[in-house]
Amino acid sequence: MTKKEIRSHMLKLRNDMHVEERLQQNSSILEQIQKDPNYQKAKVIAIFYPMGNEVDLRGLISDDKVFVFPRIDHHDMHFYPFTDDTIFHKSSFGVMEPEGENPMDAAIDYMIAPALAISKDLYRIGYGKGYYDQFLQKYRPKKVVGVIYDFQEIDEIEYNEHDQKLDEYVKGKL
Repeated sequence: MTKKEIRSHMLKLRNDMHVEERLQQNSSILEQIQKDPNYQKAKVIAIFYPMGNEVDLRGLISDDKVFVFPRIDHHDMHFYPFTDDTIFHKSSFGVMEPEGENPMDAAIDYMIAPALAISKDLYRIGYGKGYYDQFLQKYRPKKVVGVIYDFQEIDEIEYNEHDQKLDEYVKGKL
């Protein structure tokens, strides 16, 4: 399958997922991340605001860490710190993005990246804009982890020289 076909197929499967199954797998993903020694040591964690039925990482926010969320500024992605006062706005792409003035791109220790699919050799398929790949070329954190539901793991993905490999990925369990 092409990347476009994989995106379409995974979006359909994710949208058809039963709510209880999604919540159970989401909970499993959060538990696995919290047990990761790299996460435990990290101070600044990059997460994302869930779009549609994406994995929801906001349950991590109560951990004693600095969390940063992405925002697209002039075709580049930057990460801004989250506080109780952070206001999010929906972007033209439909993503909730934080207000903020001081990006913390270089300070990120541990990045959790969204994906529509991840291959066993650690390549991911996102929504096709390349923002994460571009960011990782400039500011690669110590650890980059993808998160997916169990059905989003695939054997292989066609990739090119711009595609950035993950360090590992976490998939939901029932």
